[in-house]
Amino acid sequence: MADGQNDRSHAERDRNDLERLSQALRRGAPSVSRRDMIRWSAITAGAVATARFGAQPASAASVSRASVAAAQDAAIDENVTIQVPFNPFGQGVTLDPHRTINWGPFWISFPNVWGGLVRYTETAKVELDLAESYEKSPDGLVYTFKIRPDAKFANGRQVVANDFILSWKRALDPKNLAPMAHFMEHIKGYQDFIDGKSQDLGVRAVDDATVEVTLNKPYNFFLSYMAAFVWDVVDTEMVKQYGDTDFVLKDAGTGPWRYTEFDPSTQFVMEPNPNHYGGNSPSIVKIVWPIVTGPTAESTSFNLYKADQGVISDLPLSLKAAAEQDPVLAKEIVKLDVSGSVRWIGMDFTKPPFDDVRVRRAFGMAVDRDKWGIEIWQGTWSPAEVFTPPIVSANTTYQSPEGLKYNPDEAKKLLADAGYPEGKGLPPITYYEGSGDAPDEINRWKALLQLIEQAIGVKIEHDTSKTLDQIDDLKKEQGGLQFDVQWWGNITESAQLMSEVFRTDGPYMKGVFNWKADLPAKGGFDPGADAKKFDELMTQADVEQDKEKAEQLYHQGEELLLNDAVCVPLGNAVTMFLQKPYLKGTKQGAWTGALPIWFNKDVVVVKS
Repeated sequence: MADGQNDRSHAERDRNDLERLSQALRRGAPSVSRRDMIRWSAITAGAVATARFGAQPASAASVSRASVAAAQDAAIDENVTIQVPFNPFGQGVTLDPHRTINWGPFWISFPNVWGGLVRYTETAKVELDLAESYEKSPDGLVYTFKIRPDAKFANGRQVVANDFILSWKRALDPKNLAPMAHFMEHIKGYQDFIDGKSQDLGVRAVDDATVEVTLNKPYNFFLSYMAAFVWDVVDTEMVKQYGDTDFVLKDAGTGPWRYTEFDPSTQFVMEPNPNHYGGNSPSIVKIVWPIVTGPTAESTSFNLYKADQGVISDLPLSLKAAAEQDPVLAKEIVKLDVSGSVRWIGMDFTKPPFDDVRVRRAFGMAVDRDKWGIEIWQGTWSPAEVFTPPIVSANTTYQSPEGLKYNPDEAKKLLADAGYPEGKGLPPITYYEGSGDAPDEINRWKALLQLIEQAIGVKIEHDTSKTLDQIDDLKKEQGGLQFDVQWWGNITESAQLMSEVFRTDGPYMKGVFNWKADLPAKGGFDPGADAKKFDELMTQADVEQDKEKAEQLYHQGEELLLNDAVCVPLGNAVTMFLQKPYLKGTKQGAWTGALPIWFNKDVVVVKS
């Protein structure tokens, strides 16, 4: 969408691995610890807002199961109840968008009931939701949204501008700050407001149909943050009448569905919102979300699917072979080829031997990513040599620079140049993996360390004796982690994620891997100067209003990251799931994973 007045699009639209992803996605929370962290999928985050809103055609980046129009040769089944197993991966289930943590399953289920001015597509592009248009001021600081005239709560009340203001101030209440408040921090006056020092906040209702938001800086990725569910509007009249807990069952949302039942230990239920501007499915009248949790959650979901008591099921590595060997299930496997997340090795610049970029680059050249992703992880990770996930290039014109390739001979030369011929003389290197990981998970990471040892003769100690909390405590005591594996997911459509993760003063670099301006030059590399330059590039890129110029700045930043081996990319996650062939019209992509972006009017069940 071009700057200025923007028209609405015509189209409406293994357990441990995922726990690690939940940690990454939760890094956006104001209070950060290893336990509270790691993208969205749907991942921590930021990006240049979409240049054009609207539904995108199905591509390698997304999967669209034939919609109503495309399924006219099959009769639509009516009055259908479907079950969609919901795995919160150890988190408590809440239904309030202002009281829920930054964790993937909520990002994907909430749009069915709650809505905001803008929303994500299945590939993390941004499109209009309750706004029919918006304007951005020439300086990029002020966004003015026009609310669509048919925007209503499920109870039938018209949505007006003040409903957004009241909802946002509820989310930023200093006495009960939303866990997702981080996604609103770009509003002018945010910090003083949440600190209770001021009532002034850069949001206002111009009139009943117009909302204005003023930023503290002209962040070009603002709309991507605004699509997060913490920005969703709720009917605060229902909150006043029924309280903070019960209002969620009182038709207080704007999505195509409304909550009608909720037991946080067993299930929640959705039924159609007859007042949704986009209409309802002509087929499905109830969605039951049984909550599956604990060590058997994935197998429970899988078994429900096999028994035809679930229409969708994640397909983790632990169940992949069982599905592939089943003649029926094998035909129902869906694979998303374009990934929205990246796994990488991080090493602390202040802890030898990783204070020498030559050693860091040697480790980057010592990983056979094909063996790691295709053999060790059985094709559930595709090899990656760059940080930015592929979905960014699928959504934009951004192209990552070239990364370090597997080259053990060059890696050995670098080690020798750094004073460690054949790895001799290196100080001990330890990778701490959480003791709660399953045995097969531990074995896969052991195999990665063995790949490095086989390539360059360096043995890495694999310590699995500590809990994640204990590892977090160790990180704080030591001021960083000598060697660690990270997983980040991109929730937006630009390369801005690198700014979030690698800025030297950020919570994911300072006191973790410690890339910083005062690092000394050594061996022909100057990581300190590069760190300073990176910060300067990100400061410019995050506010650059010209998309092409912003991409150039991010490209330069990623070059510095890869040159200094600030991260050693390993691979991009390959999402696989099962879906019943009679469920049509769903849209899944790198942003959503197995769950559809929402169950809108196009999603139907057809008769066999």
